[in-house]
Formats: sequence, C-alpha cells, structure tokens
Amino acid sequence: MKEYIIPFLTIALVCFTSNTILAQHSQSNLVELSSDYAKYNLNESNVPEKWEDGMRTSGEKGTYEWWYFDTHLDDGSTVVIVFFTKFMTSINKSLAPLVTLNIDKADGTKIEKSFIGDPDDFFASKDSCNVKIGKNYFAGNLKTYEIHFEDEDINLTAKITRTTESWRPKTGHLLFGTEKSKEFNWVVPVPQGKVALSYNYDGKEIKTSGSGYHDHNWGNNSIMELFNHWYWSRAEIGPYNVIASEMIAEKEFNNESTIVFNISKDGKTITDNGENVKLYRTMGKMHPTLNKEVSDDLLFIYDSPKEEYRYEYYLYKENFIVESNLLAEILGKGLKYRMAKMLTGLNPAYFRFKGKAELRVYKGNVLVDKHVSSSAVWELMYFGKPMGSE
Repeated sequence: MKEYIIPFLTIALVCFTSNTILAQHSQSNLVELSSDYAKYNLNESNVPEKWEDGMRTSGEKGTYEWWYFDTHLDDGSTVVIVFFTKFMTSINKSLAPLVTLNIDKADGTKIEKSFIGDPDDFFASKDSCNVKIGKNYFAGNLKTYEIHFEDEDINLTAKITRTTESWRPKTGHLLFGTEKSKEFNWVVPVPQGKVALSYNYDGKEIKTSGSGYHDHNWGNNSIMELFNHWYWSRAEIGPYNVIASEMIAEKEFNNESTIVFNISKDGKTITDNGENVKLYRTMGKMHPTLNKEVSDDLLFIYDSPKEEYRYEYYLYKENFIVESNLLAEILGKGLKYRMAKMLTGLNPAYFRFKGKAELRVYKGNVLVDKHVSSSAVWELMYFGKPMGSE
C-alpha cells in the first residue's frame, strides 16, 4: 500500500470520504453509474455524439434539464451562463424556461441577470444543442458553440471553440434506488475550449477572451431528493484539463458516494475511471449564516494498479465567489420562505470558490510532472442537512 504525503492537510484535519461512507453501510448499491450503452442507444465509448447535447427530456412535469457554460477570462473575470427548462428545484412544474447570467469581475464587482421565458418562447432541438429562450440562445455542434444573452441592460455573446475532446462518464446516466428508475444524467460536450466574449453594459463595450467549459444535465427526479451535496470542479493546469466531482447521495440512498473524474492532456482523455479515485477533504467548517459544512481544501488521488501513473489533484480555497441560500433566492426571505423551510425541511445552499489548483503526476513513487494554476474555480451544492447533524 502506497503512503501519500499530503502537505496541505495535517492528520488531525483529514476527512477521508469517498469509501468511508460506503463502508458504514451494507453494499446495497443504491447508486450506480450505468454501463448499459445499448439501453440508451449510445456508442460504447466515453466520447458522446452530437445528438447527446440536444434536448433529452420532454420539458414536462417530472423532468428538468439545463445547459451550462462557464469561462475564465484574460481580464480576470469569470462568467457563468445556464439555460434551464425549469429551475432545478421546480421539477413538478410544467415547462418554465429560464436563463441566468453571472459575471464576477476581477475587482470584485458583479453583474447578475436572469430571464424568465414564456413556454411559447422556448425551443430546443433533439439533434444537437440548439436552445432558444426569447432572444437568448445556446447553440453548437460539439466543436463550436455560440451563446447569446440580452435584456434592457446588457447584450452579451460568447463563442466557444472546443480544444479537448467531448466526454461523458460511461453512459452518463447515474441511477438511484433498488429499481434504478431515478436518474441524474451528465454529458460534457466541451471539457475545455477557447472563448471569445463581448458584451455592452452600462455604456461600455467589453471584448475579451479566455478558456471555457460546457456541460449538459437532465433527469426525472428532483435532485434535492437524490443528493445530499456535491463538490464539483474543473481546472486547466499546464497541458492538463481536470474535471473532478464527488456526489453524496441522500440518506434514503445510504449517503453513497460517486466520484466522477477526468484528466485530459493536450486535448485527449488519458484517464477517467472515478472508481480509482479517493477524495480527502479538510475538516468541514460550519458556514456562519448558511448552516452548512464547508471544506476549504480538497485532494483527489487517482491510483490504479493497472496504470503506470498516479495523479494527485489539489484544490486550495482562497475566497468565496458565491454564498447563496437557494430557497431565499427563489422565494425571498419573507413568509413564503419561512413556511417552505418549515414544511419541507429544505434549506439548500450554493457556494462557488476561487483558489489555486495543483496537479502532481507520479510514476511509482517518483514525481515526474507538476503544474499549478492560480485561477481555479469550483463549487459546493448542498441540498440536505450536513451529515451527522440529524
């Protein structure tokens, strides 16, 4: 058994999560990343086809879907745009299209926008990514994309050219329950790409460029009922691109842990089996206002006895970009919020972090490659109560 040197964690602060949680329960396998390619009419590889980025649901009650984009720009700002068939907490509603835009500038100022569309203003192709909500659109073919958002204050267009091959973890279908009938699904059309972005706002025209990411999620059951929380990250580190996530299921599913992990180098996936990954976190600290445990630093270790190299992926938090009470964002902090919190017990929170990422590559126990990025962004989405608080 290899011994790992974890310089940013002391033994007293290490919280080993990925397999420890599973060991606390019987191996009931209530959460499974499906490998049944025939069932979903997919090619047996980790590279999706163009139609997989098209609309995968009906948009009706009992479904949700979103197309996500983020970019780190050369001027130091980050931009996140999401097109929803409905907000993720509103699965039992009919089609209620929504677009959100968040710009976090290097000086700390923010632009936060949203557009709520009429169902008649919504269109989405099943053949490829081609989503329209009012005057806003998100369109592409795996290789190139164009995203547009506008209202009375801002007019923004982003163009993406993919530089790393498209990817999905196995079939991309994460299944829950004894019948495996509840789904959370994920495909990554653009793990990394070049971005050209321009917008007009407050009488100023901004033109900049950078690197971006696009993924696509959909499902048939409220994610608030499936997940307790997840950490998700992506980082560009030297010639490598990393996507890493740990998703912890709700108590009904034994709080089982699923890790999704991808490392690409020079545009090609070199390893992506999350079953070979262990995650370490610093001991969670209770957030002072949102009542959720937050780990400042993370370490993913990819180690397979069948592979020549071991990868250690570190995330060091420097500050929060977003600290959000999701229920209050939807309902405000008045009577509706207090009643919903009391009746449902839900109090979801979202955190986005900015900090440093580091990737170390070992051959045996010899460090053969190391790269650091000072512009990493990752998130913590919390749906349930902190585990152990019940």
